[in-house]
Amino acid sequence: MAKTHSRTTNTIYNFTTSIGGQLLSILMQFVTRTVFIHTLGKSYLGIGGLFNNILYMLALAEFGVGSAILFKLYDPIAKQDHHRIAILMKFYKNVYRVIGIVIGCLGLCMIPFLPRIIKDYSRLETLQINAVLIFCMYLFRIVSSYLFFAYKTAIIKAHQKEYLLNLISYLFTIGLAVVQIISLVMFKNFILYVALSVLEVIVRNIICARISDKMYPYIKEHTDEKLGSAEIREIVKDCMALFLYRMNQVVLKATDNMVISAFLGLESVAVYANYVIFYNTVNSLFSKIYNSVSHSLGNLHTIHDEKREYQVFKSFNLITAILGGTAGVGLAVVADEFVNVWVGSEWVIPQPFAVLLGIEVYTLALRQQLIKYRTTMGLFQQAKYRPVASMIINLVVSILLVKNWGITGVLVGTVVADWTTTMWYDPIIIHKYGFRGVVSVSQYFLRLATYSVLVAAIGGVDWLICSHFLTGLGWFSVIIHAGICAVSVPAFLVAFAFRTEEGQYVWKLFLNQAKVFGKKLKRR
Repeated sequence: MAKTHSRTTNTIYNFTTSIGGQLLSILMQFVTRTVFIHTLGKSYLGIGGLFNNILYMLALAEFGVGSAILFKLYDPIAKQDHHRIAILMKFYKNVYRVIGIVIGCLGLCMIPFLPRIIKDYSRLETLQINAVLIFCMYLFRIVSSYLFFAYKTAIIKAHQKEYLLNLISYLFTIGLAVVQIISLVMFKNFILYVALSVLEVIVRNIICARISDKMYPYIKEHTDEKLGSAEIREIVKDCMALFLYRMNQVVLKATDNMVISAFLGLESVAVYANYVIFYNTVNSLFSKIYNSVSHSLGNLHTIHDEKREYQVFKSFNLITAILGGTAGVGLAVVADEFVNVWVGSEWVIPQPFAVLLGIEVYTLALRQQLIKYRTTMGLFQQAKYRPVASMIINLVVSILLVKNWGITGVLVGTVVADWTTTMWYDPIIIHKYGFRGVVSVSQYFLRLATYSVLVAAIGGVDWLICSHFLTGLGWFSVIIHAGICAVSVPAFLVAFAFRTEEGQYVWKLFLNQAKVFGKKLKRR
């Protein structure tokens, strides 16, 4: 049986492993991409990014089952109802197997449409790039996640021990990067490069499944009992609402490359990809951070203490503003300089693209926090049509602007869609149904406006400093300018919020956990 920790300790473990391992993973990803660019070039980089995004869209077939089941697991875990957990996990397994088959079939049906999606498809044939084979390999990679025991990780997440999955993920990510770099240098073979990533997914899922079985052996309990039809209907209803939310996330993230590929070509996708790697890296970091706390938030929600929950919510608003603000300002100020030093000036996209990317990354942090809170509160139905508006706005604005504004126009569509839908509507839903009117949503919007103005002001000052201080010195300039952003944003926000209730809460939490870990170190 797995050892139990407090909700706060689990959160700290999850948070720490999310930050620490992710930084090393980020470094390895940049090294891998650098080797990739110099060995295979823009066409392969563009097609890889495009296929990843197409198949990310196919993952819509998951219908939000994972989130719905996680929410269902919180209560039986709190009650230690192992039989109930076993029934839910059996249902989860069966649904995931079906989803894997559906995604595989949908992917195969897309093959005839590849020439329409890829503007310069005929050029790929000239370069002897087998687009169909590569697409099928990417398809098998995503299908294998559903077929090879990935569902078993849900029990670890629901028990607030995602730090174990983080550690395994980082080990495999770093190991894969090393092996892929060696294969690129020695063989310069894209097929081998993709095959290695498929193998990594399969082996990692099998190992995580065995760890789940060892920690929670009761999930293997044989039972003929099934969920009742009424409960299945309830899960399906929640999944349909989650499908719209998930579809919105996919459209915001995945359709950008498709629009760029269809209107501008694969080389533009490759140039865009070198900036999107920043977004994806930060997105992955934020996802792991918020996933590390979401299961603790779900556990907290089961005790129905809205005042306590709201205090935690305010504290995470501050933490989110610090993390998102730092990442957003850093990208707006340093992204162009980084790309120029990293791969050359021909890969740089003119401003205001980097500034817009910084705004979108800041928005991403805020959006992910809202989504996690809404999901852990079980608020699946209350805003299910909001994603539809967001999708329509994103696609319409992106397509209208891409012809005249190029890649920048596509990013404008994403930013506009976020701020005209999610950023004002989800807070209303959370305060109305999650906190049940304990406090007015206007207080949230006031904090959001205050934090956003501060981040923008700090970003403007950092921009002026970094534009005139230690410029043109290669990586030294990049490191110094990134350091300025990394220090200035947290310092000013912490100083501003230190005397507030949420500022004191975060500070006391930090001191308490420092004492706990200090005592553990002394014992050793």
